[in-house]
Amino acid sequence: MTNHKTIFPVIILMAFASGVSARTDQVKAGDKDVILNDWKVQYNQLDGRISKRSSVPASQALNIHAMILDSDKTPLDVVLRRTDALFARLQEMGNTPGLSAMVKELQAVKEKRSQNSQKDLELYLEVKRIAREALFSDPLLKFNDLLFLARGVLNDHKERKLEYDGDHFCDQYYGHNGRKDGGIFIIKNFKSDNPEIVELAKGLRVPDGTNQGVLLSEGTFVAPDLSWNGKTVVFGWSSGGTEKWDPKNRFNIFSVDVDGTNLMRLTDGDYDDIHPCWLPNGRIVFISTRRCGYGRCHGRPVPAYTMYSMKADGSDLINIDYHETNEFHPSVDNNGMIVYTRWDYVDRDHSAAHHMWHCYPDGRDPRSFHANYPLPLSTVGGETRPNGLHLRPWAEFNCRSIPGSNKYVATAGPHHGQAFGSLVLIDIATLDDNKMSQVKRITPEVKFPEAETGTRHWDDMAYGTCWPLSERLFLTNYKDGVYVLDELGNRELVCRVTNGLRAIDPIPFRARKKPPVIPTETFQGERFAENASEATISVMNVYMADEYGELPEGTEIEQLRVIQVLPKSTTNANNPRIGFGDQSLARIPLGVVPVEEDGSVFFEAPIEKAVYFQLLDKNGMAVQSMRSVTYVHPGEKMTCVGCHENKWESPKVHSMPLAMKRKPSELQPEIKDHVMFSFHKNVRPVLEEKCVSCHEAQNAEPKMMTYDALEKYMFYLGHGYRNKLHGGSRIKPGKFGAIFSLMGKALLTDTHQKALKDGEFTKEDCRAIVLWLDMNSNEFSAYKNIASQREGKVVWPEFDVDPDNYSGVEILSP
Repeated sequence: MTNHKTIFPVIILMAFASGVSARTDQVKAGDKDVILNDWKVQYNQLDGRISKRSSVPASQALNIHAMILDSDKTPLDVVLRRTDALFARLQEMGNTPGLSAMVKELQAVKEKRSQNSQKDLELYLEVKRIAREALFSDPLLKFNDLLFLARGVLNDHKERKLEYDGDHFCDQYYGHNGRKDGGIFIIKNFKSDNPEIVELAKGLRVPDGTNQGVLLSEGTFVAPDLSWNGKTVVFGWSSGGTEKWDPKNRFNIFSVDVDGTNLMRLTDGDYDDIHPCWLPNGRIVFISTRRCGYGRCHGRPVPAYTMYSMKADGSDLINIDYHETNEFHPSVDNNGMIVYTRWDYVDRDHSAAHHMWHCYPDGRDPRSFHANYPLPLSTVGGETRPNGLHLRPWAEFNCRSIPGSNKYVATAGPHHGQAFGSLVLIDIATLDDNKMSQVKRITPEVKFPEAETGTRHWDDMAYGTCWPLSERLFLTNYKDGVYVLDELGNRELVCRVTNGLRAIDPIPFRARKKPPVIPTETFQGERFAENASEATISVMNVYMADEYGELPEGTEIEQLRVIQVLPKSTTNANNPRIGFGDQSLARIPLGVVPVEEDGSVFFEAPIEKAVYFQLLDKNGMAVQSMRSVTYVHPGEKMTCVGCHENKWESPKVHSMPLAMKRKPSELQPEIKDHVMFSFHKNVRPVLEEKCVSCHEAQNAEPKMMTYDALEKYMFYLGHGYRNKLHGGSRIKPGKFGAIFSLMGKALLTDTHQKALKDGEFTKEDCRAIVLWLDMNSNEFSAYKNIASQREGKVVWPEFDVDPDNYSGVEILSP
């Protein structure tokens, strides 16, 4: 029989006072009382759940044993059932020494219970001891050491009811909010009764650059990642703790060998660089505010951060991601692709979509296969659907591929809060019903923060980062500890920290299998080449769509429009207000390209810009539009099958698309004066010079052609998720923009068509109005110099527009 002393390996990292980092000389190991106390806490939790049973459908649980069943009358019932299931699983796996002895011990406990049911807690603790021994004997735990991060949380677990107090999922990753505490630790022999604790950065000082000479232990750490060979750790570090922005307290990225030698600074500057992740090709992908721009829904400065890439020594640092809002937690899946969380917030609610995305390691081809379009898909035209924000997690953080599986784990968390909540398993091979079809709850006892609780109390944010060992066994953070957790609901403590810290980011401390290296196909940084092929975008068939995206019967698409979304260069929501759409994005048209008879498109791509596409009919009116963005890198060949095609069906392309038989089309302006298109520059002059006199003569509305007076005649989408006429997450083809607005419909009437034929206004005039209505009817096209824009002047934005190459198409050498 296994020595029972080995089932109590727990480490307590004691921090005696706020602001004092956890140290190895403050560690208790093998503390039996702490394990017993944790079991008793779990006993009380189970007792509470039995008395107040969850309303979570059993079909949503990864394993029904993790739930409270009708047959469960006491916590002992629960742990007996789960331990029986654990034994059955281990027996099926084989190669589990001591299993038969543990089975006999459990049977003895069952016999004791039949004789005296009054010893429920005593027998429960005996079962927990046996279950712990069995869980730790799982062959997937045949490694000895763990790495984890002890990190303070924003607001020290104090409840914040308003995001203006800083309790928002973006705020936790700015260096000035970092708490001077914690560190990166290695637990050696974590299953033994005498584990050894190593503080990785003990005694190390910033080697150069900002904060040179400062002890790392006096700052704050974020997101360590262990190299594939298990020899080097890369991590973010900040001097932290000021609560106000300062160049000295940005997060920068460092690397260090696992023996504490060869500390290297990899980044520096007035940026927050976070979430470094080793790529199979030896580079490091990370998240950074270097992109510039700010969030659009805040009452304070909240810089956007997106993905960058660099070599392992910090050289050849390049931007691989041109999204306009925040992104989080890149990791590498089993196929060698980057998996990350994107906050997708284009013409829709700010709380609707922050879920898993994929792209190639060089940033190419960002795609969402999961959860990007919650219900209701649209409220335009009075559609009524369930409030999808309460049908699934609001956000999913720390998405990570499961070894030997095509599935992923993630932490289902809040929007107004931090990256903690409930653990879920995601299967993107399953058709997405915009609810829970792709999601199973690993921890069904913890509801989804905000989505289901309506609150963001710390009790709701129980679980943090999860490292999957399989689809059934996980290393995870639970509140202040690192635990081994299985899909049955068995949870055993490995390590605990105090002083309000959380023990997050557990990683097996060993070499791991490297995913395949995907060749780089972009030309950035050191790979820049003047003679590189141009970037292109192709669509096989724009008519190929899922059921919701099918175009109105008889619709013929003649052109595809490309629109650029501009990063917000000012802080605070609606500062300035761009249009009637609340928190609307500034945007500009880059041009149109032809669509062939078979629905195919092939054109030269604008590079390094956040763009989206619209499908135009014979009148130049958008029938379909994206509510998300994509981007293209130098030399990239982006290919789409259709427009919102069913991703779970094989594409129906039987011959070479017509567009692919010719050279790529060039972007063409829709109107002559399309540069920095805006209402006051391009639309108001048409309305005042060509429309007002006629409307006054015929006593027709509207007679006032000011921006404010035209609201009911225009079309716009806003951030209100279920906002009547302006909400939802997708476009219903034909119910959008000019074609659906009162003004756009008026342009197609016999009266206006006759006026057009008679020369009272031109096709160019009409196209300018249509373009404006299709681009959310904004008043301004940049976030600055509003007075100049009202005068109809060109105002160049702060970011992402080159006046010498307005369309952004690559200028190649002859």
